[in-house]
Amino acid sequence: MSSILFVYNPHSGVQTIGRNLRAIIELYTKAGYDVTVHPTQRSGDCLSTVSRLAKETDRVVVAGGDGTLNEAVNGLMEAGIGVERPFGYIPCGSTNDFSHSLGIPARIMSAAKTAVEGAPFPFDLGRMNGRWFTYVAGFGAFTDVTYTTPQETKNALGYFAYLISGAASLPNLSPYHIRFESAEKCGEGDYILGLVTNTLRVAGMKNLLPRDVSLDDGLFEVIFVKNPRNPIELNKILTAVMKKDYFSDCFDYFKTSEITVYCETPLAWTLDGENGGAHLKTHITCRRRVLSIITPEK
Repeated sequence: MSSILFVYNPHSGVQTIGRNLRAIIELYTKAGYDVTVHPTQRSGDCLSTVSRLAKETDRVVVAGGDGTLNEAVNGLMEAGIGVERPFGYIPCGSTNDFSHSLGIPARIMSAAKTAVEGAPFPFDLGRMNGRWFTYVAGFGAFTDVTYTTPQETKNALGYFAYLISGAASLPNLSPYHIRFESAEKCGEGDYILGLVTNTLRVAGMKNLLPRDVSLDDGLFEVIFVKNPRNPIELNKILTAVMKKDYFSDCFDYFKTSEITVYCETPLAWTLDGENGGAHLKTHITCRRRVLSIITPEK
């Protein structure tokens, strides 16, 4: 009989996993698996558990939000699990950006069923200063705000425009003076937001990036938003966003597989919505198709 390691975060989202736990275990048992269940106890527990036990089981299934998924991915990479060993994911956080990009069902039991009946999808991973991430590395004084704001507010204000407007409204907003280098583009200047992404959604906001995004092409989509010096420049940025004109002079936008960002003071980053640390030098690379996640057959 095959085995499943089922690791879930009991505090993710609205804590729906607890109400479905018995049904999930029964589903996997009927599918022919011996199930080992581990509820995470603290930050970092998912990473250490997956790293320690992944090689001893036939399939890893993880339930939680984007932060839990980030830990699971880092644990799988630490364990040496490659693209030939797909893992399952049940999204139950507040944003679930990566699962939406992959079409994984939002309903708990549908996602649980997909984890054992779906098809593997090899996808790219990012690596920032030695740490893996699934879909976004970002900096900006307000990047964490996007993960604590109600979805209704984001929808009402209009996706990416909310980010820019929110930044401009902060009383102590200071731009970040950075220098960046990549094979495709280099630059230096003052920016209020930087995103290095491999996703169709960021912070619950869809239609953020141009439509030619692929999660397995070995390339990041990079957007650096230049500092608006007055309300006229801010309106210009908002207009460009609404038109998806990322080649406007309001932005530095390009695709790359590798980028290095320098800042004279430690620059605070978020990785998949979690604290990514502050760095003077940030080296980010895209590793093509290094893990497989199970997605719906279609």
